[in-house]
Amino acid sequence: MLFSAHLTVAQNRRVNPVKENYNTILRADIKNQKKPPFTKKVPGLKADTIIRDTLFIAVDTTKKAFQYPKLNGLIIGANVWDPLMRLFGQSYGGVGFSAEMSMWNKLFPHIEVGVGTASNTPEDMNFSYKGKLSPYFKLGARYNFLHDKTSDYQLLLGLNFGYSNFKYNIENIDINSDYWGDTSNTSITGLKSHALWGELSLSLRVKIVNNISMGWSIIYHNVFSYKENKQGNAWYIPGYGIKDNKFTGAFSIYYTLPFKNKELTKKTAKDIYTGEQLKD
Repeated sequence: MLFSAHLTVAQNRRVNPVKENYNTILRADIKNQKKPPFTKKVPGLKADTIIRDTLFIAVDTTKKAFQYPKLNGLIIGANVWDPLMRLFGQSYGGVGFSAEMSMWNKLFPHIEVGVGTASNTPEDMNFSYKGKLSPYFKLGARYNFLHDKTSDYQLLLGLNFGYSNFKYNIENIDINSDYWGDTSNTSITGLKSHALWGELSLSLRVKIVNNISMGWSIIYHNVFSYKENKQGNAWYIPGYGIKDNKFTGAFSIYYTLPFKNKELTKKTAKDIYTGEQLKD
């Protein structure tokens, strides 16, 4: 009897086992799970690797909406600030022509060549200053703060160094003689000088139509050295302006000669991932 009862209990334990629910423990919350943005398969890569790389691209591309090649184009410019100012009575000025290379739409190495002249009779003074037509040269670079935006608008910080070798006359000098009581007139001609200066500029450039743009600049400049003359120092320096002035301006018209490798258009993370460009 004891054997039979013990066998019956053992059988009951085998017939009614406790069932563990492993599915409840391991089941993922599929409804609330976000789908990966892109799941295009690439040979040799695992699915999870594809998702991580794509997410990294999505974050990185928000910082650079536009990408440009190293050499973007050659920009030819004409500084017409002085000719315009002379129409309003300015007594000095000239014209300058520039050439600069667009690199990544970020850095713009710059060279400018021009000529300048002056003709001024200061008030309450007894002479006239005549600056002969003389050349000047500038060399420097500009940095575009909007380099990762469209090239239609550019905000530029520039640093230039300028040099000019020029001639001038001091004419119609009236000399009063207290002893004789008369006035004599003389002139000092053929004076020569040269000057070296630096410039710091802030410029805004805007595209007008096709490859034509225009720009405005505010310039702070300072003369580093120049040659003095005992007969009379220079009042005007070609390419610089009045020697004692620290600020000036510029207004230029530009034409861009684009290279064959055109700028890349705006892209999304998916376009960079798949190698496709987004058309506007």
